Amino acid sequence: MDVIDRAQEDLARGDTIGARDRLVRALHRNPASPGILELLAYTHLVLGDRAAAGAAWFLTDKSDDDPTASAAFAALQRQYRSPLALAEALPIHAPSDWYPGRARVRLERLEAAVEANGQRWVPPRDVVYFDEDGLNSDDFYGSDGDQVDSDYDRAGSSYRTVRQRAIAATIVIAIAATSASVVLALVFG
Repeated sequence: MDVIDRAQEDLARGDTIGARDRLVRALHRNPASPGILELLAYTHLVLGDRAAAGAAWFLTDKSDDDPTASAAFAALQRQYRSPLALAEALPIHAPSDWYPGRARVRLERLEAAVEANGQRWVPPRDVVYFDEDGLNSDDFYGSDGDQVDSDYDRAGSSYRTVRQRAIAATIVIAIAATSASVVLALVFG
């Protein structure tokens, strides 16, 4: 039985808090799942939290014209008056290109609104971190159709294969070892 079925059983039993918590945990494992985000939005509606429902629907392909969703989007904007506060309230756990088209358009509009206020916001998983060895997080993502890890639904994006990850890890270790030997040579040389 998958997480959506279990959450629906929780809702049928009247355990809305349990359903919500189950779905929030599931987002960490399957961050761009439209089914999880949709059911999470409806669960928030049952709990009376329209703004949270709007935040979940923000990342789905839900139409802005849908009456229930548009009311939830309006509640989200009323609760988080600044674009930056609204952006930080979204349950983003994946790069923005993992989300459907309407969600990506909403994210782009939101990013433009934040910038219009003189602030800067990049969806959290879109940030590229360079470490001291010159590698970045994009080194572990594939864009050419690498095999997708079966535990996750990545909505079109993919992780590199195990072999490629092993090679990248070996490179990191080699760079670290070389850096350490240079430091030791300078200190004790």
